[in-house]
Amino acid sequence: MRPTEALKRHCVAWVIPVFVVACLTAGGASGASKKDGPYQPTTESLRKHRVPEWFEDAKFGIFIHWGVYAVPAYHEWYVDFISPKASFGFLLGGPPYTATRGNLPQELFQAKVREEALQYHLEKWGPNFAYDDFIPMFKAEKFNPDAWAELFREAGAKYVVLTAKHGDEFALWPTQCTRRNSMEMGPRRDLVGDLTTAVRRIKLKMGFYHNTTYTFWDPRYPGRDWVEYMNNSIKELVDRYHPSILWGDVREGPVRDWDGKPLPADYWNSKEVLAYFYNHSEDPDDVVANDRWGRDTDGKFLGDFATPERTRMNQISKEKWEECDSLGPTSWGYNSRLKRGEYMTPNQVVDYLVDVVSKNGNLLINIGPRADGTIPEVMGECLRQVGQWLQVNGEAIYASRYWDTHQDGDVRFTRKGNTLYAIALEWPEDDLRLSSLAGKEVLRVEMLGLDEPVKWKQDADGQLVIGVPAKRPCRYAYTFKIVCRRL
Repeated sequence: MRPTEALKRHCVAWVIPVFVVACLTAGGASGASKKDGPYQPTTESLRKHRVPEWFEDAKFGIFIHWGVYAVPAYHEWYVDFISPKASFGFLLGGPPYTATRGNLPQELFQAKVREEALQYHLEKWGPNFAYDDFIPMFKAEKFNPDAWAELFREAGAKYVVLTAKHGDEFALWPTQCTRRNSMEMGPRRDLVGDLTTAVRRIKLKMGFYHNTTYTFWDPRYPGRDWVEYMNNSIKELVDRYHPSILWGDVREGPVRDWDGKPLPADYWNSKEVLAYFYNHSEDPDDVVANDRWGRDTDGKFLGDFATPERTRMNQISKEKWEECDSLGPTSWGYNSRLKRGEYMTPNQVVDYLVDVVSKNGNLLINIGPRADGTIPEVMGECLRQVGQWLQVNGEAIYASRYWDTHQDGDVRFTRKGNTLYAIALEWPEDDLRLSSLAGKEVLRVEMLGLDEPVKWKQDADGQLVIGVPAKRPCRYAYTFKIVCRRL
């Protein structure tokens, strides 16, 4: 789609200041101070960092999009939708948000979504109600971090990632970088600190989302003063709370250089930030960062693992990855307009988790709490049922690794040593036949959650035929544990 002349002028207005500022501050990243440590802010050094084993083993995490945008309860991009500037996505000549689950009409995410949001805002709040007028209404008065943490434990999650600061630039901790934070405004509380304490009390890992290459709010963007402010904000978060996960966003910001290319990782000073994160952690090799820090000079993204969003890999990736998706289909923050039937079901989340893990991924599933700090029951109920499934089938998920192939029809595979887990997404109507085990000597077959023996045999051609038990051990995907002499 070709941009209009007005859009072209708007894009140029963003490009020229970046070019000038970049010229005036050339070499700024290389002159940044750095702490001596195992990792230096260079491509070669950062590429040596590896995903820690705990992240490989964890498989399932909870993403939390929570902030001022929970007050209008429309979308986490609300400040962008109602602002007079062109929207983040529309700046590029495309829809402001394209990462849908695929079952919504594309035109919904063109200019129409902006018009609908503006109309909603005018009707509900009026023409003189600015985004920051929502801040006093973001009180989090019912926020119970221990109850949140207990829900995540019941869900079977092993780590949590909270949006410490999203694109509206409102910080959920008492930062020294801006007065727009949850201690000086709104809740008058250290939301990040309180949740971190609760999560760590039950031995889960804690991580933070922070915008890295974009903003919806700050007029200094994308100047070097904004980059310095963003860098300092992230470093403060690292020093104050020592997260196990640093989750940047987005992979490539909306601003382009004169050649039409996204500004690279070096412009955002991402290497220095990542080295700082690693080196200022208690154990630099026990923390992990995602890949949304801009593209490096070699054309690759920085960070430790890939983060596809609302779209699954269709095959096994030998490099670790994490799928992120939300229980709600159109937004990540709380959306009061969604009906109960529009959310993901527990069955869908379980199948999602199994499919992702079979391909060497983790699943980071998102919830959007209300402005008062409560988690909608439809979300809590879903997570608890996923946890019930994991109580029966967690052996096939946690600390598992991918096998030679990830599927055989509706069955997904994981493995531990010489044990293969065949997880049937649907209850087999007849004997389950697995051709993938041809050439493997099977020693025994069990079904997780059942004490009774399972009938099985291997045909002459090596196909494994498993008799289906009379009763089901759980409500969703069903796991056959197949012990082999050698896999």
